[in-house]
Amino acid sequence: MVKLLRKVDKQRHWFRTDAQVHLDAGDVPADPLGDLRTSDNKLSVYQVDEDRSNIERIARALACGRQHLDDVGYVLFDVSVLEKASIDLCLIDGTTHDSAVNKCHADLINLTGNKLVTLARHILLEGESDIILKKRIVDLVREGLTSKELPEKVREKLPKI
Repeated sequence: MVKLLRKVDKQRHWFRTDAQVHLDAGDVPADPLGDLRTSDNKLSVYQVDEDRSNIERIARALACGRQHLDDVGYVLFDVSVLEKASIDLCLIDGTTHDSAVNKCHADLINLTGNKLVTLARHILLEGESDIILKKRIVDLVREGLTSKELPEKVREKLPKI
């Protein structure tokens, strides 16, 4: 089944054990909603290959869009969650520095507050959260520059040695 990846800033907000008291009460904690910031009622996500082989590449592309390279936290959830939450998916090219990653991009569209809360609940109940540490991100960026998967202008984001 297809998985979707959403970058999150506060990966610890997505720990199921911390959210369990809210989930048991049929609710969700408020903190994870901060990672589901929308623009024009849309939320950006990336399609993950079935073997998950493109997760690091997606994380690298997202890291390169920041001011400085840093850890990249993310949540991963099954596309079937969208049907449960009555959310529509629109395939649209992304805007990262990696053209292959841009082809994996999609927007969740026509979102409402209730749909976001439902999405957060399903991610907390059924999804996964993880983080790729800055050291690994830096290595991935170097690999991307060597392989020409990333443009040379990304080199300025690498830490000075």
